[in-house]
Amino acid sequence: MDIAEQVRRILSTRGLTLYRVSQQSAEMFGHSSSFYIPHNLYSDVAAPSLRPNIHQVFALSRITNYRLCDWLAVFGFHLDVIAQLQVRVPRQRTALLDSSICDPQEWIPWFVDRPYLELIPPIAPLGQLLTRGAPTRARQLDPLSQTRFLYAKVGYEDSLAFPDLTAGSIIRIDARRSTELLSYGGTTTDKVIFFVDYALGFTCSQLSSLGDDRVMLSSPHLPFARVELMLGKELRILGVVDAELRPVANLRYARGKSWRVVPQHTQPLYKSDSPTNLKDLISRSRIRMALSFREASKITRWIAQTLTDEQYFTAASTLSDYETLTTPPRHIQKIITLCILYSIGFWDFLRAGGLSVDDTGNEPIPDELIPRQIRPPSGESRIPTVGEMSPRPHTGFLDTLLNQWEEIPLFLRKSLDELSGIKNLSPSDVFWVGGDQDPLHPWLNRATFVVINRRIKKPVQSTGRRFWEQPLYVLLTRGRGYVCGCCTLREGILKIHPYPDRPFTPSEFRNGTDAEVVGQITAILRRVS
Repeated sequence: MDIAEQVRRILSTRGLTLYRVSQQSAEMFGHSSSFYIPHNLYSDVAAPSLRPNIHQVFALSRITNYRLCDWLAVFGFHLDVIAQLQVRVPRQRTALLDSSICDPQEWIPWFVDRPYLELIPPIAPLGQLLTRGAPTRARQLDPLSQTRFLYAKVGYEDSLAFPDLTAGSIIRIDARRSTELLSYGGTTTDKVIFFVDYALGFTCSQLSSLGDDRVMLSSPHLPFARVELMLGKELRILGVVDAELRPVANLRYARGKSWRVVPQHTQPLYKSDSPTNLKDLISRSRIRMALSFREASKITRWIAQTLTDEQYFTAASTLSDYETLTTPPRHIQKIITLCILYSIGFWDFLRAGGLSVDDTGNEPIPDELIPRQIRPPSGESRIPTVGEMSPRPHTGFLDTLLNQWEEIPLFLRKSLDELSGIKNLSPSDVFWVGGDQDPLHPWLNRATFVVINRRIKKPVQSTGRRFWEQPLYVLLTRGRGYVCGCCTLREGILKIHPYPDRPFTPSEFRNGTDAEVVGQITAILRRVS
């Protein structure tokens, strides 16, 4: 159905007509208000270039008591595109990501344990352990516990934690461990990598405690000028890096750029961690991303091309004007662009602009009236009860895995193709490696899953000398099963090379007879600490 008919049917579920909605908006906000919904809304939305502004959608949500995110989806604005493109935008500086679930009622493709699954191999294709099950509501998976993690993308100039963390990686931060540095009471935190906020934005680094609330950013691999910072005044610890999703194909490695992420002199933190007005939020976020207006405008051109809508493009002069705003821009496309560009949460943006999300509707629009991609099994469309949302006992492989990880980053589900480098990623491209207690490569320590490119069957002879420059492969061997590591192929002989500090000797196999390459590893999901 077209948008006008869709809106008409949604209003009818509340016993409303557009005329009555227009009257109520005038009574609540006034005829001259930007919240006022005109009588000719149906004819306006018939044109693809005409959509209600954010204030009118806000009013529709409040009058009908249907959620704001659902109304935005009706008009073609799917908020999950914000997280999807925040992950894809190249970042000089490390950026926090908006990990909120936009539509808790969305149906998520889900899995169940394979029947008769008893022995879990150390390394195995995911399809050998799990099979597709019925779709599940996002709200049933979020959260499985009360734990809430932060997520960030490591910037290309953030090399203090290199090579433990690499540029372009998506990291998870455990905010419960933000005070862990105080428990050391000594000089260093060894392998613990903290996520901190300081004058130049966010960074990942080991910390050295100097006493009297003085700390120093430290890197075991890269030299840089040492600068002392005061906890609470010049540096804020947001948590400990807990996990990493590392893309290992076509990585850009930092060399000699670590000085850019270390202040040459101490600077105070912002007075407030959460800006109270919109102009401060936009300005501070741009500075944290180290973007000029011209650079930012170029990225908005890419956003517009990706979303095939010129309204998402924003000129440099307009971006400058937005840093004087007190209310959100009229066009919803501009709001989405700013959230993607400066890594701002959509709901944080609205609150800073004076739009309280608490004043909008809280009921979902029925599935048959909103463009949700996956339909529920057996025609089920009701809202799950509290009892149905309770986590099940953790007994099988999948439940044990979910219990260990505590939270599922559902906001990344549409970005996995980009992060893994595999188009149309499927379970056949994912391998479980969590049972390998003695991996052949440091990057596989505490790894849970790897993604492979199954089209690459011939090892590439790498010219890199450092271990992080060597490509990794999954091999299927006779007698040993699956193996992950570096390998070379010469004169029909596959040779597996363990990392120099590993207590293993190289192994040789006849290619195609005793062993074969299953694919090259393109991404690794692992625990960091």
